[in-house]
Amino acid sequence: MHRPSPCQWLLGPLLMLCVAASISAQEPAALASTKPNGRQAVEWKQFDYTCEGGRKLTVHLRNDTVKVLFNNRLYRMRQVIAASGTRYSDGRVIWWSKGESGFLQQDSPDGNGAMIVKDCQLNKPFEAPEAITGTVSYLMRSALPPNAVIWVQLEDVSRADTPATIVAEDRIIVGQHQVPVSFELKFDPAKIDPQHAYAIDARILVDDQLRCVNDRTYRVLTQGNPSHVEMILKPVEAAAPTRP
Repeated sequence: MHRPSPCQWLLGPLLMLCVAASISAQEPAALASTKPNGRQAVEWKQFDYTCEGGRKLTVHLRNDTVKVLFNNRLYRMRQVIAASGTRYSDGRVIWWSKGESGFLQQDSPDGNGAMIVKDCQLNKPFEAPEAITGTVSYLMRSALPPNAVIWVQLEDVSRADTPATIVAEDRIIVGQHQVPVSFELKFDPAKIDPQHAYAIDARILVDDQLRCVNDRTYRVLTQGNPSHVEMILKPVEAAAPTRP
């Protein structure tokens, strides 16, 4: 009978050790792509809408399933057949979207269920420009002297109980400028919060004395306001020192 040589006795255990080491090296890579419970993370896309009366509605979408949050109530629905647009239903309520608009309605066989909320428009991401442009005119019988200064400021006026925060400002020497005087106020868009309110403030000074101010608020940038304004300043009744 043939007996294994000493080398053959050692070869078997060595092969087993190599196989075991290879399996151990592969296990962490296989587990790294999954959660401890073996399930992959679920990703939902969020869409925010503003509906009639300024009411807010949020839709979370994943494949053919949506979760609609409105008036502190959550509806989970599946996509169903629609003649046009995209329709979701849970058997009691439907969310029907067409393009960038939609409505939430009670589901009914005839399609005429009571409307929960309508005229929902998709909110577009806010992108602040890098400058505010505009013109300044003034209501005075006499022309301003060449050394007059137009002082323009972009202010955060969100809080009525505290002084406005200055975001950017510029001073223009009237000189030979013709009325209306144009201005461009540059600023860092990253400083603009879409939830805040902003306004342009302007004044005219002659020899450090206040001559003209704006007597109305010129809202800009957020909440549907423009990035260009045409301002009309009115003379003050008496000259007053300027603020530092």
